[in-house]
Amino acid sequence: MPLSKVGVAVAACLLAGPALCETAPHFDQPLTLVRLTDLALTNNPSTRIAWGAIRESEAGVELARAGYWPQISVDYGIERDKTKNFSGASNPSQTSYGPSLSLSYLLWDFGARSGSVDAAKFSLAASQLDANQTVQDLILAVEQDYYQALGLQALQEADTQSVQDASASLDAAQQRKNSGLATIGDVYQAEAALAGANLALQTAQGQFAVARGQLAVAVGYDADTELPLVTLEKQVSAAMPTASVRELLDKAAEARPELLAAKAQEQSAVANLEATQGQGLPSLILSGSAGRSTTDISGQKTTADSYSAGLTLSFPLFTGFANQASNRRAQAQVDVAEATTQQLLQQVQLEVWQAYQNMNTAVSSLDTAEVQLKNAQQADDVANARYKNGLDSILDVLSAQATLANARVQEVQARLNWFAAQAAMGHAVGGLDAPKDAMESP
Repeated sequence: MPLSKVGVAVAACLLAGPALCETAPHFDQPLTLVRLTDLALTNNPSTRIAWGAIRESEAGVELARAGYWPQISVDYGIERDKTKNFSGASNPSQTSYGPSLSLSYLLWDFGARSGSVDAAKFSLAASQLDANQTVQDLILAVEQDYYQALGLQALQEADTQSVQDASASLDAAQQRKNSGLATIGDVYQAEAALAGANLALQTAQGQFAVARGQLAVAVGYDADTELPLVTLEKQVSAAMPTASVRELLDKAAEARPELLAAKAQEQSAVANLEATQGQGLPSLILSGSAGRSTTDISGQKTTADSYSAGLTLSFPLFTGFANQASNRRAQAQVDVAEATTQQLLQQVQLEVWQAYQNMNTAVSSLDTAEVQLKNAQQADDVANARYKNGLDSILDVLSAQATLANARVQEVQARLNWFAAQAAMGHAVGGLDAPKDAMESP
């Protein structure tokens, strides 16, 4: 299977050299997910590794095809001889020199060459599919890091609002104390609530910084690179895929590149077994040579030309059980490849099933989180109004604020879970036609 269009574009860039693919980390506007993914496919080293594996496999195919070509070599030899007889007399020295040309051509075998070529072709297909999977894995990693960063950015904003609410409650408690309507205990409790809100905000800020660094590394930059991001959209339109879970499972079995690569590796192992079995069968080799030799004896030169041609039928009778051992090893590799494909299929089906259930949970959680946030906001407004009128205690206000802060966190998490589940489902099935991301600019 060929690389995707994105993969081909990445490969063309990488062929031109990694230095030409790098983009200066300076951005004038917030980065969308599409832009970040494009940068990651260009800059992340994993894409260069995958493309290098493809080129290695391509060379392996050419190497296997070399067995169909004749092997030709040219030699030039020089030899000088000088001998003595039993009486001690020396014979004249002689020098022989000249070129020679030899040829060896395997005309026929029992599938050793064809099996090697087929194995190399299937390995190339597996490398291409592995590169596709690498691209999809990288896209998923960028999506997950992106949504995690956006979620923590939204959580930071929610915690900032909670700090402002806690500050307002502290001001109200101080005013009531100054008016003699509240005790110093109310002020202390409000101050403790403000400190807790500040602590939550500081934690969110630290987590957001970590998430931004992780996203920068996934895109291919240093961890301290500033990546301006859009904000997490508050209005989320969530819907389940139109296909049933059974249809999604079937689609994953046909579309997941890593599963198709495993099947290609299985076919490569079968072809390698055929090649190994052919090595223990007869082969017919055409050989020939031509040469010219000049002999110089005490200044007397003589030249002779030689030619030879022949056919050799070779049948390996006994190789120390090497052929049998090679066949057993190749068969074992086939068995392992088949079991690996089956194991991977089960893992893929489990990923699709889990992603579908997580997606279903995320859809239902969005409405619940919105209702929770709306009611918590109304309860907080009522508690503040009643406290200012002396109808509620500071504990009622702080309890309502805590409930509101938690509702804000849950609402942000619900939106984050939806986007994460959508990304995981698309990766699990090898590609999913999902609704347009509301966070992307038109």
